Amino acid sequence: MTITQGLRTTALVALITLPFIQCGGEQKAAEAPPTMPSAEPPTDQTADPDAGTAQTPQGIDVATGAAEPSTPPPEKRETLNDAQIAAITDAANTAEIAQAEVAKAKSKDAGVRSFASMMITHHTEAKHKQAQLKLKTEESGVSTTMHADADATLDALKTDSGKAFDQAYISAQIAGHQKVLDTINDKLLPNVKDANLKAYLEEIKPTVEQHLKRAKQLQESFDSKSSSAPAQSKHAG
Repeated sequence: MTITQGLRTTALVALITLPFIQCGGEQKAAEAPPTMPSAEPPTDQTADPDAGTAQTPQGIDVATGAAEPSTPPPEKRETLNDAQIAAITDAANTAEIAQAEVAKAKSKDAGVRSFASMMITHHTEAKHKQAQLKLKTEESGVSTTMHADADATLDALKTDSGKAFDQAYISAQIAGHQKVLDTINDKLLPNVKDANLKAYLEEIKPTVEQHLKRAKQLQESFDSKSSSAPAQSKHAG
């Protein structure tokens, strides 16, 4: 081989090798891209750990998402003075006498008529004893409601007759005396200041209990008669 042929061979090998060297360099450059700055803000280690956490509003049930029922405020008891207490007992006595007078005029039942006579006697005596105390009277929410209930009961009784009247009258006596008894225990005795008025309340309380018991007995007798009537009719047939 001549010197000229050797130079040509060396140059040809160099030209063939050069693309491979360039490709290898480009590949290495692609595998190692330059480091880019992060777009995320740096983490503040002192930040509030709860920051960004959704807070549950107060009054919302976490499980259902429904609004939790709020607790109603405790019922405020009405404070009554002695004059208001006297007005309440007077209203109760007046209502019982008025209803009993209607019962005596309309009822044919011996038990109902006897009960009505007892109402007139006892409540008239109670009104007389209260009058002797010479107490002032003053209306309150309790006495106003009592007057309205008494008027409604009286109007209803005037439209009934026969056994329907007897049932309605005795039912009204049970409800009315229970309400008066509860009022004495819950509102009158806890608020009364006058010693004589307190003694009067303690005196009439057992009478109210007696009336309530008797009215319930009459109601039971009505129920017993009603339940036995169909059986007697079937036996007679």
